[in-house]
Amino acid sequence: MEGVSTGASLVDAHLEALPEPQRSTLLTVRGRLLVQLPFGEECIKYRMPSITVQGKGVAAYDGFTNHCSYFPMSGSVLDEVTGIPDWAVATKGTLQFPIDKPLSAALVRRLVKARLANVSDVQNGKRFDFYEDGAVKAEGSMRDGQLNGAWRWYRRDGSLMRTGRFRNGVQTGTWETYGADGTLVKATQF
Repeated sequence: MEGVSTGASLVDAHLEALPEPQRSTLLTVRGRLLVQLPFGEECIKYRMPSITVQGKGVAAYDGFTNHCSYFPMSGSVLDEVTGIPDWAVATKGTLQFPIDKPLSAALVRRLVKARLANVSDVQNGKRFDFYEDGAVKAEGSMRDGQLNGAWRWYRRDGSLMRTGRFRNGVQTGTWETYGADGTLVKATQF
């Protein structure tokens, strides 16, 4: 992927290069993001520490001379999130906060939830639905706002639960349901 370096070690190195108190503040934000997104992948994206889910940016963050910033990777997320404190400044795509005051766990949770919903809002193309922790709940294709083509649903533990196909939003073909151990439990013809 162009412009992306992967790995927690790169994030570690980036954060280690920051002066205090930005480093400690952003380590706290990072920890809160990782609690919310245990299935997320850490990387450097646009030269900032970031977390992605299924290749989609969910959050980036960094320290600057007079503030720290959280980037929700979408211009609409901050408009959807309530409870942004007075000491933080929200613009279209950035939430700036003091260098010594990390974002609360509750605010990070709301930001992540809004971004995951934003990532899932696909009218045409590949769509992912997520559990709150970033684990994939369902994946498949959309066409003109309708489920179309092959779809797969997963349990919270990541095991495959069901597969099936849609044609313009209507179930078609053979649908299969699997047990948690991966065995086929039921096949239904539509």
